[in-house]
Amino acid sequence: RLFPPVVGGFSGSRGESFGEDSDEGRPVKVRFRWSRFGEGQARWEQAFSLDGKAWETNWTCDHTRVA
Repeated sequence: RLFPPVVGGFSGSRGESFGEDSDEGRPVKVRFRWSRFGEGQARWEQAFSLDGKAWETNWTCDHTRVA
């Protein structure tokens, strides 16, 4: 189950979405980014923020398309 919902979109080779979540019981803002690095390669990142200005990336995942 994906919850809570996020809002955002894609433009060119980048996508960015924002939402609200909690981390160990404290409310945080969350940002998700997708970046395409070439044919069949992409990176997904998750970041948390307490104020919506300073972001701490806490999860990065690189993807490669299987031939």
